[in-house]
Amino acid sequence: MIPEREIDMDEKHFILIQKAGDEERKLVYDYKHCNGCGICVYACPVNAIELGPIHDIAVGLEMPPVTVDHLKCAYCGICYAFCPFNAFEFYINGEEVSKDSLSLSLVGKTDILESCVHCTLCYKACPTEAIKREVFITRQDIEERNPPEIEGRVVVDKDKCNLCGICGEFCEVFVLVDKDVKPDDIMPYEDLLINEDKCDYCKLCEDICPEEAIKVEGGKRIDYELPELDELGKISVNQELCSHCGYCEEICPYDGIKTSKPMEGELFLYEPRMYRCDPIGCGACIKVCKHNRVWYVSKDMGRVHYNDEFCIFCGACENSCPYDLIRVKRKVVYTQEAIRNTPWREAWEDAVERIIKKEKVKEPEKRFYREIGLAEIKEEPYEVKKPDEEILRHISEKLSAIKQALKTPHSRRALETGNVENFVKAVRRYASGKNKGSEKQKA
Repeated sequence: MIPEREIDMDEKHFILIQKAGDEERKLVYDYKHCNGCGICVYACPVNAIELGPIHDIAVGLEMPPVTVDHLKCAYCGICYAFCPFNAFEFYINGEEVSKDSLSLSLVGKTDILESCVHCTLCYKACPTEAIKREVFITRQDIEERNPPEIEGRVVVDKDKCNLCGICGEFCEVFVLVDKDVKPDDIMPYEDLLINEDKCDYCKLCEDICPEEAIKVEGGKRIDYELPELDELGKISVNQELCSHCGYCEEICPYDGIKTSKPMEGELFLYEPRMYRCDPIGCGACIKVCKHNRVWYVSKDMGRVHYNDEFCIFCGACENSCPYDLIRVKRKVVYTQEAIRNTPWREAWEDAVERIIKKEKVKEPEKRFYREIGLAEIKEEPYEVKKPDEEILRHISEKLSAIKQALKTPHSRRALETGNVENFVKAVRRYASGKNKGSEKQKA
């Protein structure tokens, strides 16, 4: 049975469809989410995926980072299983295939631990917005308030305060000053300010601060009983959006979150050639690293640099550099397996090896074999014949006449001016011997 194949697309997806009998397989590629790391190119067992011009795409060219040949595609799901940023979806008969059910798949995870106080730092620092904090109770939801005549003063011990942000999302009295999160400085806040015009000095902020850094002088503690911190607000992680960069783990002051990266390796810059780096005019490595934000412009060095603590060694930066200044070396690829000895298991293991080595699958060589039993073809003997002496003499006479004609100025002038007819007449005269007497007289 020959499968039917077609391709469709919308604003950000290429949809590849294969129908064979009662089975329909669908591979959906989100090219807007893809960063061009090329892992799917190495993983593909049939060379159906090609990498595009990643540098040009990183700096603004509107085209897919990879292209998938829907006629060559085997619809096996390997690209879906090993994409570190979930740019592929894979369906069989309308149901999305779970990666857990495949022979092998890339594994990376970010877990919330018991020590988490559900503050705001991790979700504010997350570069992919994979972490959310749901707020259950704020001061504005609590009706009980102190009378306006209550006087007091809010004091924050800056030595104790770690800018966790719980107070800011609980009460409008506390204002956290945001700042850009960068690989060399991932703290999302610049400072904590206090607006006492909105404060009734209820002292609830003293109870919610995990560092006991807030004190309210004067005032009166209202009777409202606060719940536990995880009932004020709760942190959750969307594993589909998570790039497992480790920003959250690095920023958390409570060791409340843990990231397991899908790959380990090393990141290199060719320092002797770094004078070519143009972070202002190019910056492709910074732009292409949109999921992990490893690259930044170093003020000290005056060019790009990296923080490999947040790198998962996907290789997009290497693909984007126009001067070949970056190398990404992968040492380990972590996978999870569903069932041992599944069909085509070896093909999946080979895909892991190619990802590590950054090698595409080798297509089989095309060879032509002679049928057994056919007699060998014997070449006919080649005989070198001696040239005919009469013909050689005739050719020599013709060449001599041309040489003689070229020695006279009027014959050369006729040839240079395109008067071929006069030149041919001169050659014929020399060939017939009519000019021999005149040549002797000149001599």
